[in-house]
Amino acid sequence: MITPFLLTILIVGFVTAGLTIRFDRFFTILLLLFLFKYSIFDSVNVFLWVIMLGALMILLENREKLASLPKKMMIQLFVIIPVLTLAASFTGSLLFRLNDKVAMLITLGAIAIVYGLRLIFIHFKKHELDYKEPKPAVAKFCAFFGPILSGFAIGFIGTSLKPVKIPFAIRIGKMNAKQVYLGNTVTTFFASSFTIMWHAALNPSFSSEAFYSQMLLGAAIWTGIHYTYELTNLVFRNSWRKVFQIGIGVVLLAASLKVFVLI
Repeated sequence: MITPFLLTILIVGFVTAGLTIRFDRFFTILLLLFLFKYSIFDSVNVFLWVIMLGALMILLENREKLASLPKKMMIQLFVIIPVLTLAASFTGSLLFRLNDKVAMLITLGAIAIVYGLRLIFIHFKKHELDYKEPKPAVAKFCAFFGPILSGFAIGFIGTSLKPVKIPFAIRIGKMNAKQVYLGNTVTTFFASSFTIMWHAALNPSFSSEAFYSQMLLGAAIWTGIHYTYELTNLVFRNSWRKVFQIGIGVVLLAASLKVFVLI
């Protein structure tokens, strides 16, 4: 257990520092499968704690900024998003409960391919991260369907689909990157919190011992990843990031093959 744990926090912390990812750490679920030898179901349940704590940390760090937001945006973030993710995460969680190992692994492998291709081919330019005037139709579409999509995906397979949603919102919708990331962080926090509850409630054989062991392992992994990320980020140069991103994309494509082998 110690060796898989150390390898997981070091690998994921290093990778996410290079990619500047602070909460949707998809590599974790893969390493729970490959190193810990967990089932896809246990891997998802541990991973939920990792992304929930990561999103919570970012929200706490920005609590003063959040408190100063306009009332309309506060309602969107803390009323509409929770309602949408509550329902969507239940639907995804129900599918998680009813599905078998094969369907889950196929989905995970397909997501790894999509994420890998995104890292290889999509690289934001500086001006794309500072759009001021989003396309109204796309912005409304993202505001409503974004939380539903993420809530369902987190309920079903544990990931918010952030690597797909962010490029769509920025490239297609010309939406402001900071606002998009904020919305996705709030969505991920609520969706993962609700999903943890749903996964326990929908499984009659889910024991309190399993719940607390997954919580403790998830919290320990998140803590280790966080500090590895912070230390790595001190020495990681921005000039390395594009090449590093492409390299990690290739690794994800290779990892998807390993996921399919588990079927």
